[in-house]
Amino acid sequence: MTPGPCWAEINLKQLKENFRLVQRHVGPERQVLAVVKADAYGHGAVPVARALEEAGVDYLGVAAVNEGVELRQAGIRKPILVLTGFFPGEEKELLEFDITPGVTECDQLERLEAAARVANVPGRQAGRKVRIHLKIDTGMGRLGIACREVTRIAEKLAASPHFELEGLYTHFASSEDFTSDQTEDQVRRFEEARAAFAARGLRPPLLHLANTGAVVARPETWGTMVRPGSVLYGFQSFFKFPEGQDRTAEFAAQLPVKPVLTLKARVYLVRDYPAAAPLGYGARFVTQRPSRIAVLPIGYGHGWRRALSGNCRIILRGKYAPTVGTIGMDLTLADVTDIPGAQPGDEVIFIGSNGTVAIPPAEPARALGTVCSEILSGLNRRVPRVYCD
Repeated sequence: MTPGPCWAEINLKQLKENFRLVQRHVGPERQVLAVVKADAYGHGAVPVARALEEAGVDYLGVAAVNEGVELRQAGIRKPILVLTGFFPGEEKELLEFDITPGVTECDQLERLEAAARVANVPGRQAGRKVRIHLKIDTGMGRLGIACREVTRIAEKLAASPHFELEGLYTHFASSEDFTSDQTEDQVRRFEEARAAFAARGLRPPLLHLANTGAVVARPETWGTMVRPGSVLYGFQSFFKFPEGQDRTAEFAAQLPVKPVLTLKARVYLVRDYPAAAPLGYGARFVTQRPSRIAVLPIGYGHGWRRALSGNCRIILRGKYAPTVGTIGMDLTLADVTDIPGAQPGDEVIFIGSNGTVAIPPAEPARALGTVCSEILSGLNRRVPRVYCD
């Protein structure tokens, strides 16, 4: 029995296989931090984290303290890193739930140091050092310690009895772009920062720079830990190459991950229309022939973007059918004239495969000029998740 008129099937077995592919790709000498922020890119943070914990992940990465707390309260025991720092007042939760803070600005150290002196944090031993990862802004220009501040911060950490510098990290702005030297410049700045810390006796064991694009394509950036995100969920970055040097197929062959999520719905009803019949908001679509139109119970109110109107397709009975008209909040139309026997209750695939034909998440992403992560993380709670292993 399905949970409703539309749903997303999450294949946890495929998730684990994707994780193992990444492990083999980067080698046993490196740890793997799996990024599960944004509800695991729309796949469900808690079930995904549990599956990855079972598969042997080393670290989990979230974007906010509350995301880490959710995992801890669900029983996840693996180390959790808050990649984007934390707000004033969240220090106690970090300590109480044993969540590793990513320090992204100088005053966060002051607040953490003050919190570390407090002995009445539930479940925490007084005097225990606070394990931190320090983020260096090497060129993304959003979060992280500025390169000019590295020496001062290194001296402060070396003098403080309250911190254990477990990790040093940065985030690439253009790891998918092989027409740019920005990634090489960021690596150089990171190495300069690492050397400044080492000169003061600080040699964190976890050095991590590589996001998905770099995990796939830039082994020289792998450090001692990598941070795969989208590749775990079965899709790679959109790479950019100099003319005549496209390596997309090569990268896909090296890391043959498969999508974890399949977006499905059931046909609500099928109606016959004559030629010249206007359909949907604004009569954006007018039939050019006698047509059979399927009404599908998914729309922008589920996260299936209105901008995909007339610019995406579905799989029904093993065949492709175009969507037509303007996508509404709750409904999408598809022209099933060329699919004999289509009827209410038939299963429809918006993203995924039936084993013969497929619609990868890259297809709607390219149609919108965006990335796969936005498509999948945008599917909201009106789309129930169904887990299989």
